[in-house]
Amino acid sequence: MVKLWRFLSVSIVAAVCLGLLLLSAALPKAVSGSPPADEWSYEIQPSTTSVGLNEDFTVNVSAVCYEGNSSSYFLAVVFNSTLLNVTGVDTPGSLPNGDIPSMSPGYPKWSNTTGMVANQYSIQPPYEPPYVDETFTMCTIHFRSLDVSGTSDLKFANVDVTNTTKIKYRATDTTNWTKVVNGTVKVGLPPTISVSPHNLTFNAIEAGENPPDQTLELCNSGAGTLSWSLTDNAGWLSETPTSGSLGGGECEDVTVSVDVTGMESGDYSAAITITGSLEMAVNLHVESATPVEPVEPANLSASSLSISPQQVEPGQEVTISINVANTGGETGSYNAVLYINGVVEDSQSVSVEPGTSKNVIFTVSKSQAGVYDVSLAGQSGQFEVVNTGWSGGGGLSTGGIIAIVVVVIALIVALVFILRRTRREV
Repeated sequence: MVKLWRFLSVSIVAAVCLGLLLLSAALPKAVSGSPPADEWSYEIQPSTTSVGLNEDFTVNVSAVCYEGNSSSYFLAVVFNSTLLNVTGVDTPGSLPNGDIPSMSPGYPKWSNTTGMVANQYSIQPPYEPPYVDETFTMCTIHFRSLDVSGTSDLKFANVDVTNTTKIKYRATDTTNWTKVVNGTVKVGLPPTISVSPHNLTFNAIEAGENPPDQTLELCNSGAGTLSWSLTDNAGWLSETPTSGSLGGGECEDVTVSVDVTGMESGDYSAAITITGSLEMAVNLHVESATPVEPVEPANLSASSLSISPQQVEPGQEVTISINVANTGGETGSYNAVLYINGVVEDSQSVSVEPGTSKNVIFTVSKSQAGVYDVSLAGQSGQFEVVNTGWSGGGGLSTGGIIAIVVVVIALIVALVFILRRTRREV
């Protein structure tokens, strides 16, 4: 009999272990993320985006640190050699970690024939900390525009295996190419005026104060010097200044003012003409000084709580709604908060126009049987979840069911064995 109980115990333990193993295999596994890599990038920063013919300008190339440390730097920048020539490259005298840059032989170098400039250096050997961990100007490139008009891109390049733009940390390439910022320079383009915004609107009250001044921005989006002037066609409108000059890529603010003295209520329009051809609209609305009847504010109220159905099975949806009415004179906003058993379940904000109403509808479901108290907009009610039978909707997975079946089979086998052994002994 002792042997029988030992066999029975071993069978039950084996069955439970097997079931737990199958159940654990059915559960989702947690995935751990890897730490972020070093992130550096390059950014081209021209001293101007528009130059005339045969003019000098500079381009700063910044090594931008987003995260991590770096130890060596290489870049290759391509440009349009029919529009630009490189006249020199400046390397910083020291790095942010205090090192003097350890230059690679033959760098910096450039070719005004192929249109490429390159530079390469690192921290001082033996390349040990402190490394560089902040943004700095990797180098400054000196350009001179030629006597041909056009637009030249300034782009970081991967020219070949040797000339590949990169930033390294202990021989690991850390440049994030999704963050590289290239540049462009316009060469010898004619001066072109642009204005922002394209129209202005002022609002004032009849016999009241003048509206606040507004700002108009004028820019030269071309190259060379642009002389500008502006005029308007309305006595109530004025500008300061009314003329000036702008270099390539430069901008200037103009203050626009309105004087409503003696003006009756109504809508007025005028135009500002810039440099004889470009026009922009100016609109003025003068409101009547006559008092306006006050509008009754919004008056919101909630009623007619509805819960349907009031008895459901676990997991079945229950629709809960309330009617929000606005009997006031202005549009109002109502925030309906649904409480289930005293705890916030959900909330909705609705806008209700004057003289109208809106239904605010919530849908909830509960998996546990029981009576649930509902509170919404100061009104209360209940719904009941009735457990009508076993349901696997929120219970075991396929692995869990298999585990239970295995345990039951093992128990049956053990019971049959006991019965046969008992009969033999009798």
